[in-house]
Amino acid sequence: MSVFEKLRTIFEGKFGDIFANNTIKLFDFSKNVSHVLELKDGQKLGLDVSKATPDEKKQIKEEIIDVIVQSQDESFFLNKSEEKTKQIKRNLPINSDEDLLKFYKDKLNPEMFRALETSIVVRNSWKKGEDITELKRDISWKYPSFGNNICNLVTRNYFEEYFKELYEEMLEQEDFSIISYQEEVERIVESLPYMVFINRHKSYEEFSGEVKFKMDRLRKYGTEKLKIHALGKDNVDKALKIATEYRDDHGITIERKSNPSRTIITIIFRF
Repeated sequence: MSVFEKLRTIFEGKFGDIFANNTIKLFDFSKNVSHVLELKDGQKLGLDVSKATPDEKKQIKEEIIDVIVQSQDESFFLNKSEEKTKQIKRNLPINSDEDLLKFYKDKLNPEMFRALETSIVVRNSWKKGEDITELKRDISWKYPSFGNNICNLVTRNYFEEYFKELYEEMLEQEDFSIISYQEEVERIVESLPYMVFINRHKSYEEFSGEVKFKMDRLRKYGTEKLKIHALGKDNVDKALKIATEYRDDHGITIERKSNPSRTIITIIFRF
């Protein structure tokens, strides 16, 4: 269902034929309207939530705000800030972003995919040196369990490399299913605050120091779990070597989860 169809459902019968003009391209969330909805200049549809009924406000919040319209001429908007609207519109996915989204379109669950799209806008804005505080806050509100985490992972290019490699590794497993991949991505994204990714870009010594640093910090803030995730034999070997550093520490229990070929491993430290 499109944004306009959702709006028509919410406000059916109230505003005559306001939705008949198919050239509408832009939501203008400024409050310079006399009704909840108002068509401006034959193209701009103004939406003033403050004039809606409590039930309408609830539906707008759940169904309209933060919605992504996937076309060249329409965008998604997160609140009534005109400047933020412009910021989003000038940072929509293009070129390599579109290739990335095409790769993940049928591989992530719909909610995670929408968060990926939105996070790409945040990354594009960040690359231009723009303030992304409000954009990240909106994503965190929309996806409370993983919104901020996926933003950070997208900004650090994990979806260009790490999660693609994870897909290729899991694809080789005899019992592979797209659901299992989706669930693994979700677990990793949601675990980001207490996760260390082992990759080929750092040495064993660097990761060993990172694990110690993060474990000390998590203890300080009352979190009692740290995960190490590794892909590929060399990286798995690094992760296992780090685990051996703590095998005699009676204050830490270590749990290992790996695929049969041991090319993917998650090591969980509980302390």
